[in-house]
Formats: sequence, C-alpha cells, structure tokens
Amino acid sequence: MQIAMEEYKGFTISVTPIKDCGDLWDFEYRITKTGEGGQDTDPAPALTRSQTAGGHATPEVACLAGVEVARIEVDNLLALSREPGR
Repeated sequence: MQIAMEEYKGFTISVTPIKDCGDLWDFEYRITKTGEGGQDTDPAPALTRSQTAGGHATPEVACLAGVEVARIEVDNLLALSREPGR
C-alpha cells in the first residue's frame, strides 16, 4: 500500500489509504510541522485523522481526497493561529 506525502505551507501531510467494506477505500492522514518529529513533547504534536464515510473507488483516489482534506485542516490551523486583526 502506497502512502502519499506532501509538504504544504510548512507542514508535512502523510495519507494512508484504508480498505473499507464493499471494496471501497477510505483514508487516514497525519499532519506534522515540517522538521519536527510530531512527538507529544513537541510544541505542535502531530494530528491524525481518518475518514470512514463515503468511500472511494481506488486507493489513489482515497489518497488524493485525503491530501485535499488535510490541506484544508492546515489552512484552518494557520488561520486560527494568526493574531486578531491581521
């Protein structure tokens, strides 16, 4: 099984396709700050999420969907970390 990895706005996104029932694929993704190990002792520990609804026809499509969802979460994290009024 192939894992999709991407650098995005200072974060590393790692997406793993997961076989679901009915021959469909879902995904799990992990977001870490680029250059950090993502350990619990880091200032920004890794985030791990999964999608188990909907399903995708192939593992490649599930990975693409996972990357897109993870990018949105990174954008949201960055927006929340900005100072008010900026």
